[in-house]
Amino acid sequence: MPVAVTNQPELGKTAEKRLSIQADLNGFSFCVTDILRNKLLYLFKSNFSWDRAHTDIFIKHVDDCIKSHPVLKQQYNSVDFIYDTPKYVLIPKHLYKKGEELQYITKLYQLEDVEEIDIIEDLEKEIVILFAVNSTILNLLREFQPSFRIFPAIFPVMKHLINFNEINKIFFKYNKGETSIIAFEGKRLLFCNNFPAQHFNTALYYLFLAVKQIQFNPEQTTIFVSGSIPEIELMNMTKYFSKIRYFRNSEIPLKDHISEMQLSLLTFKL
Repeated sequence: MPVAVTNQPELGKTAEKRLSIQADLNGFSFCVTDILRNKLLYLFKSNFSWDRAHTDIFIKHVDDCIKSHPVLKQQYNSVDFIYDTPKYVLIPKHLYKKGEELQYITKLYQLEDVEEIDIIEDLEKEIVILFAVNSTILNLLREFQPSFRIFPAIFPVMKHLINFNEINKIFFKYNKGETSIIAFEGKRLLFCNNFPAQHFNTALYYLFLAVKQIQFNPEQTTIFVSGSIPEIELMNMTKYFSKIRYFRNSEIPLKDHISEMQLSLLTFKL
């Protein structure tokens, strides 16, 4: 699915438009949104995926992709980069000590030589998010967009799931190799973690573990799914949870459920 929306913005007329870029296990994707009309103009998803064991190959594909898409080199009102990383730490703001970012991260993860630490402060929830980013990818992006904001993939979920009407709500993302689980009770963050999961049953096990830990009743919990979950598995999940929904932006709906699951983070204003 290379291009999902083809209303490509004209050269020189992108000042009131937002470019959103995403790198995750499903590959490299981006969209252009008209800020004033809140309308999706252009949506692209690569045909290649990201194997974390061969990030160098992924970066080569990203470089080729950038060179073949002039729309990425235009000027925009804002540019956001959503980077999916399992290496992140959430710290209550009152406990956060500036200058100790490396210590926080390396207590939990081993950093690669090419990884740097970036910081996001979620003022609404009084949380500081530290996360590791591949600096080679960042340098690639800076060649055509010198100024952009960087967000971990958990941030759009944390920012917007809090405003969904449901009380007990869990974001559940699975791509082969990893699963991400974020739970809210109303506007209160209860759980946020990432787990290795080569198979969907492993991801489902961690989901049940999280539900048990936060003491949610499955029959009164809405699961918002994302990533690459086979349709048969979504059907099977309804045996345990009464409400399964796609994590989607209702103001900018995408054309099919695969796009909603893999690309919806791009459509949210950050």
